[in-house]
Amino acid sequence: MKLFRTEMKAYHILCFLDGEEGRDPEMLFPLIYFAENVLNCKVEYSFIWNIHEIYRKKPDLILMANTIGSVLHYEVTKYANNNGIKIFALISEGIFRTNGTFNYFGYNTDKSFYQEYICHWSERTKEFLDTELPEIKDKNVVTGAVGFDRYSIYKFMDKEDFLGPKNLGQFKKVIGYAGWAFGKMYSKQGLQEIRHYHKDAKKRLSWMEDQMYKVEDILRKAIEANPDILFLLKRHPNEANPTITTENPNEMIRLRDYPNVLYITGQENLHDLISVSDIWVGFESTTCIEAWLMGKPSMFINPDPDFNRTNIYKGHPIVKTAEDFLEKIQSFYSKGEMECFNNPELIANREEIIHETIGFSDGMNHIRAGYYLSKVLDTIQPEEVKNRKVKISYKYLFKYCLLMIGRFFYIKYLFLKLPKFKKTVWMFESWRLSNLKILQSNYKPFLDKFYENKKILARYQNGSLWKDLGLK
Repeated sequence: MKLFRTEMKAYHILCFLDGEEGRDPEMLFPLIYFAENVLNCKVEYSFIWNIHEIYRKKPDLILMANTIGSVLHYEVTKYANNNGIKIFALISEGIFRTNGTFNYFGYNTDKSFYQEYICHWSERTKEFLDTELPEIKDKNVVTGAVGFDRYSIYKFMDKEDFLGPKNLGQFKKVIGYAGWAFGKMYSKQGLQEIRHYHKDAKKRLSWMEDQMYKVEDILRKAIEANPDILFLLKRHPNEANPTITTENPNEMIRLRDYPNVLYITGQENLHDLISVSDIWVGFESTTCIEAWLMGKPSMFINPDPDFNRTNIYKGHPIVKTAEDFLEKIQSFYSKGEMECFNNPELIANREEIIHETIGFSDGMNHIRAGYYLSKVLDTIQPEEVKNRKVKISYKYLFKYCLLMIGRFFYIKYLFLKLPKFKKTVWMFESWRLSNLKILQSNYKPFLDKFYENKKILARYQNGSLWKDLGLK
């Protein structure tokens, strides 16, 4: 049931995604719910490779999870901007370093932010970019991390529902591990990124390889010593881009054949993995914040903890050896809690980290983002939309034709065997984005209840919603 509709024509929003599962759609779903049910919008999805959809659809506004995460993200925003179409975007990786070592332009070679607002997760990053780029200070706003709202809104799978269909119901104890992007060392694109971001790439690669094998050894010893514990080993989503169809070495792949290991490369929601885990572990991962929001203890495995990183490591224990890791596992299952995780200093650190990194943990970040989205929508003039002409790009038209014609010849197992074609498998597998509506319908009851409990519609209509959030 729609919460709110005006008599005006709905705004047409075209939302670009590179897949139908994972971080980006998860962070956009709550904002899209707000846009459709409160801001009088109609949101349509488009596969990010198919940029010609901008010409075909001529939307009022482009919506994206980020504008710098890939060449395609950058191309979408530049093409839309060149044709007078406004862009509203979030930030997918908002916990970035503010010591001058982070490339905040990413794949945007123009070094120009085309979106109307830069939606920061925290005051920390906003203040940093205000200082670094004072010319865009008016674009910088703090919305909080929208993707973290779901931990205050949704209900997630339990062990029985998750493990039963996988014939793993015999395991009553589960430990999850969020992989680091060690596998980038073994792909051409990954090596290019490492060499681009690190002045002494040779030293960096040597350090990565050393850490990878040490982490693997610690995990292996824990797996072998605890046959009654199921270890969920989740590959990092950015370890290999969708065009890479081969599996690269990392700290987990050689452990996947153990009977008490489930190696996960995709098709599983991160929040469900955290939900069914008793302990959440990583090498360096923002997912530990998500674990904290779900009440799960966490730790990092860092044989060498002294490297350039965000401050998340200050919120939980760090283990350097297999013996330390095993001791903490045994202590947790014997006592029912991880005593070192509940250290008052770590508790205080976690509260500060949550504030400094994701801004707010009240489930309202998507509504804060919705406030700025509404300001953009208010600037869109009906006459401007009615008379809009989008200049055709023959490059994007050609890619559109390749997609539309190629789908009739696509045979997955055959394309995987052909060097020139295997890079297109991700495209033909993902372009329909057919699962998005199913996921949205699954989440809708939780959002409906959250909005009802928080009286979002009534507060929006009486004008108190923005004031309550400190936005007016």
